[in-house]
Amino acid sequence: MKKLLIAVFVGVPLVGCTEEIIIKKAPGQETGAEGQPAESTDPTDPGSEPTTPGNSDTPAGPTASADRCLDGQDMDAADINVTTCPAIPEIPEGVKVGKTMVGLGAWELGTTADGDTYVYGSLSAPGSGPRILEFDGGTVAVNKENLECWSKGYYRLRKILQDPPAEWVALKDAGFQYRFFQFQTDLRNGPTGFKQISSFQDHLIKWVTVINASGVCQQPTLSKFKAYAKSELTRRGLPVPGGS
Repeated sequence: MKKLLIAVFVGVPLVGCTEEIIIKKAPGQETGAEGQPAESTDPTDPGSEPTTPGNSDTPAGPTASADRCLDGQDMDAADINVTTCPAIPEIPEGVKVGKTMVGLGAWELGTTADGDTYVYGSLSAPGSGPRILEFDGGTVAVNKENLECWSKGYYRLRKILQDPPAEWVALKDAGFQYRFFQFQTDLRNGPTGFKQISSFQDHLIKWVTVINASGVCQQPTLSKFKAYAKSELTRRGLPVPGGS
C-alpha cells in the first residue's frame, strides 16, 4: 500500500516538490479557512454496495465524463447532483490547471466506523462491492453515504478547477497550497477536527466534505474556496487579486 501511494504522489508533476514520503503520524494542528486551528496528521508523510447512480458502475442513465458531469450546475449550491458522474476512481486523478498538473491526493477518512482515525489510501476498483479503502495498516469497507459524499466533493473540485478562483491561483503561483487531499469527516463515526477547507503546512489543501450527524453531506463551495484562499494570502502578507 505504501509503495502505491508513493508512486501516486511522486508520479504527478508538482510545483516546488519533487518527492514525498508517506509516514503516518499523530494528529497535529492545522489552520482552517477562518484561521482557526484544526486537528490533523500529515497525509503527505503519509459498507454496502452503492445504490445511487452517481456512485455505481451500472448507472440508470448515460454517464458523463469526469470533467463534464456537473456542467450547468451551480458550484455555490449547497448540494449537487452526481447521478451522471462516473464512480470515483481508485485514486483521485490529477487535473491540469494552465500548464501545471495539480494533484488531488488520496481518499482520507477522519474516523472510520471501526474507530481508526486519519486513514488515507486507495479504494478498490469501481464495480467492486463493497468498495474497500486500503490504507497503511489495514482496510475498511466504505458505505454508500461516504462514497456519494466523496463523489460530490471530488467532482465539484474538478469542476471548479476548470476555471479556478483568482485568489487560489495567486496562492498557488506564490508556491503555496498547490495540492489537494480528499478528506472526509463522518460525524456519525466521531469528531475528527476538520469541518471546513483547511491547510496542511505550506503546500496542501484538505478539501473537506462532512457527513453530519443526520447523514447529510456538506460540501465545499466556490465561494468558500475563494474565502479560504483569500484568508491564506492575507495570513502570508501576499496581495489579494483585485485588492479585495
